[in-house]
Amino acid sequence: MIDLHLHTKYSDGTDTVQELLEKAEKNKLEVISITDHDSVGAYFELEKHPEIRGIFSGDIIIGSEIKTYFEDINIEILAYGIDYKKINIKREDRMVVQNDILKNHIEVAKKLGLKVDENIKADPTDSNKIYSSWVFCDDILKYKENEQIIKKLGEINKHTFYRKHEGNKNSPFYYNTLKYYDDCQTLINKIHQAGGLAFLAHGLIYSFDDNRYTIEKMFKETNIDGAECIYPLFNEEEKEFMINLCKKYNKFTSGGSDYHAKNKPTTFMGTGINNNIVVQKEFIKDWINKVKKF
Repeated sequence: MIDLHLHTKYSDGTDTVQELLEKAEKNKLEVISITDHDSVGAYFELEKHPEIRGIFSGDIIIGSEIKTYFEDINIEILAYGIDYKKINIKREDRMVVQNDILKNHIEVAKKLGLKVDENIKADPTDSNKIYSSWVFCDDILKYKENEQIIKKLGEINKHTFYRKHEGNKNSPFYYNTLKYYDDCQTLINKIHQAGGLAFLAHGLIYSFDDNRYTIEKMFKETNIDGAECIYPLFNEEEKEFMINLCKKYNKFTSGGSDYHAKNKPTTFMGTGINNNIVVQKEFIKDWINKVKKF
């Protein structure tokens, strides 16, 4: 069994690199990839502390989950097998970006008549406050007087707000962050230049008007290498759709849990939500030997 979508404290997970590797070894995973958001910090740590790498007896594919956009919607690309010393990830200071977004959400909330604390801030030292969407939702949801307005807006909670509102052009809370990131093809080119392969992460969860049409368009218009086809939020039909689409366009397949430890407490390394995923090493046989491992 393998898991190619794991997060540590280098982005929004709560495990240290050592804790994650200890769990991967305990769970008898054969291949993993630490794919922190816009970060390869875990690999510099492993380079500095080879004794930590020794905890895990399986293969580690060097990876990162990098923000980009396609059709003016924020998406993520999983970069596998990259040279972590060469990959050039375009990024602004994360907290500057998050607090810019938070200012927007506060202004929109006030216009909608929502009670909100105008002094709330994202905080990189607090794992519950590293994203604007988390800080914002925690605040507006604590006021009883906001309940009726929130009902009219549809589902609002800290775990879905980013996809359903912040990254959704049809929501009043949409915030165009595209200026902060490379476009999809530019990012794919950078991944290739760093010796890696580019995979679309969890494609069916994005806020495109028609996800399936748009993913197929991406496969046609870019030279992306593959897609994450096994994912805890995909049902069986969605998994099969992604696998068949990859076959149709001769793309590689991958899968993972999107493990964040305490920040996604119902999602478990290797098994997803209520044991709803299994990714076998056979699933990546076509490309595992094409990428760098640590």
